[in-house]
Amino acid sequence: MRKIVLPTLLGSLALALSSCIFVLIPASDFRFDSNWRRTSDGAYVFCTNQDSYIRYSFRAPEPDRIQSITETYRGNISGRTLVQPRPKTDLTYSSGRYVFVGKLTFGQTGIPQSIQPFSIEVTPVLPPPVTTNPPPASKNGETAVTVEVVSTAGVTYIGSYTYDTYANCP
Repeated sequence: MRKIVLPTLLGSLALALSSCIFVLIPASDFRFDSNWRRTSDGAYVFCTNQDSYIRYSFRAPEPDRIQSITETYRGNISGRTLVQPRPKTDLTYSSGRYVFVGKLTFGQTGIPQSIQPFSIEVTPVLPPPVTTNPPPASKNGETAVTVEVVSTAGVTYIGSYTYDTYANCP
């Protein structure tokens, strides 16, 4: 009788202890894209003269385990930085993956690019010839985007991507 009670007791204790253990899944598998791609290599880019949308996603535990999400947009040469706290409610959550999609605004008060601000004088030529094709898109900077996710345990996870920015997008 004693031999049966001890294994049963140890088995019950192991089961009770195992129900108290939880696993914290870290934020991982960050992915970044946009609604513009460079045709030569398929890289995601931003267009400063057209509507540009950023989309990023990452895997993480359920929303009650996420303390904060912060986006940082940095112009790589200008050094200008925009920090944007992102409420969890701005992201969709499904099957362990968070997704954010947002429209970007570029310029002095918006998303920074890498080139220092400068101005030039231009003289319009009116009317433009009908056969004129629009100028090709030209690179006008880079923007590094970093997303920082802080768990309720205080652990920080970071994902980043550097987008080339272009003017004169069709």
